[in-house]
Amino acid sequence: AGDLSINSGTIQIDESGAVTAVSVSLDAASYDSSNAKRDEHVRSDDFLSAENFPTIEFQSTSVSKSGDGYEASGSLTIKGEQSPIVLAVSEVNFDNQKGSFSAGAKVSRKTIGVDKMPGFVIGQNLLLSVSATAIRAS
Repeated sequence: AGDLSINSGTIQIDESGAVTAVSVSLDAASYDSSNAKRDEHVRSDDFLSAENFPTIEFQSTSVSKSGDGYEASGSLTIKGEQSPIVLAVSEVNFDNQKGSFSAGAKVSRKTIGVDKMPGFVIGQNLLLSVSATAIRAS
């Protein structure tokens, strides 16, 4: 597993405190798993193609309440290709000025174009997770 830096993101909250939209932009070149050789390979054209596609984007199309959190359905764009995905949004905590949340999903790497390596070399699924703190926009 590795980490990516967040370039930007927004989470919209309605008057009742419910999440209504989520968007996140990640820096593909920031992938860091604490293994320099692996990180270079993941950033390469075999996987993220970070030089040609510097951002990974998620944009929700709908958000619905799910248990103690939310499900954000939307589009994940990696290497210029969009794929539908549902993010589980949890640990949502907001006050008048700031808030925090976590979001995650498991997605087949083949459906998002990260398919150069055979399955017996690396796993078939990518675990995506985001933990963020947001500051209220004026």
